[in-house]
Amino acid sequence: MKKWLDRWFARTEVNLAPQATLGREVPYVASYSLLELERAGLTAEQAMAAGVAIDRKRNSALGSNVIQLEKMRRARGWKRT
Repeated sequence: MKKWLDRWFARTEVNLAPQATLGREVPYVASYSLLELERAGLTAEQAMAAGVAIDRKRNSALGSNVIQLEKMRRARGWKRT
């Protein structure tokens, strides 16, 4: 029963690991861009309240990062802005 419950609640865990494009490579970076936050429906204030680092210099958006932020927004019960 415990394994089943652990597996059930593992669906709601949000693992944040932002990435950025660098030529053909997609390395991990330390923070999300403002464009990614906007596309995920988050404000900069909500992201800071959640402890998400913001890179104001980077202006690219990667789809996987947007999906991660959307999952976090839904898990916290925030409405799309």
